[in-house]
Amino acid sequence: MMQNSFPVAMCIMGAIADFALWTKLRKFKVRENPPRKLARLSVEARRRRVMTASWILFSSGWFFLAATVLLFWLGNSR
Repeated sequence: MMQNSFPVAMCIMGAIADFALWTKLRKFKVRENPPRKLARLSVEARRRRVMTASWILFSSGWFFLAATVLLFWLGNSR
């Protein structure tokens, strides 16, 4: 019987959240007039920052899925 269902469930929820945010950031439109603290960056630089963050979320989602498989395997290997 599996003893680690909570960590597996949390990894699945983390993967779902990361992939949902990744999808949202992929559709995000950068405004022409930036907030005051980002005024020094060009529109293209801000777009690159958003794309970098989206790829970090994408890889984090795959990491969570790999951790889910590993934890499930460790919980059921006996």
